[in-house]
Amino acid sequence: MNASDRLLRRTLWGNAVFSVISGAVLVACAGPFAAWATHEPVSLAGLDLAIVFELLGLGVVLFGALCGWAASRETMPQGLARMIFAADIAWVAGSVLVLMLPAAWTGLGIAGIAAVALIVADIAILEYLGLRRLNTAH
Repeated sequence: MNASDRLLRRTLWGNAVFSVISGAVLVACAGPFAAWATHEPVSLAGLDLAIVFELLGLGVVLFGALCGWAASRETMPQGLARMIFAADIAWVAGSVLVLMLPAAWTGLGIAGIAAVALIVADIAILEYLGLRRLNTAH
């Protein structure tokens, strides 16, 4: 690790830890989370919301593993780091869109979606600053 990639590398490690833990919790607690998130049963593309949460959680765990892999490289893979940054921005935008769906979200559901989106937005800001610092150094 050199001084120019320290912020990005540490942010990617943080993203990895947050993603793996939150994804695993989402998989393990998909049923209760689905029940708490909406006032009535919801399905997306014919799948029960709990199944959607399980699949989403698995994807988040894999994303976290990718973040950890990128952070662990001796030379920072800048293209991959940019893709991770773009994925985090897409997550935040997707969260806003999900909250605009005609689902009957509960206050707890809205709070959960918003809280995760805010955490991911913070991570994305740090990734942006880390990428900018890395590009300035080169």
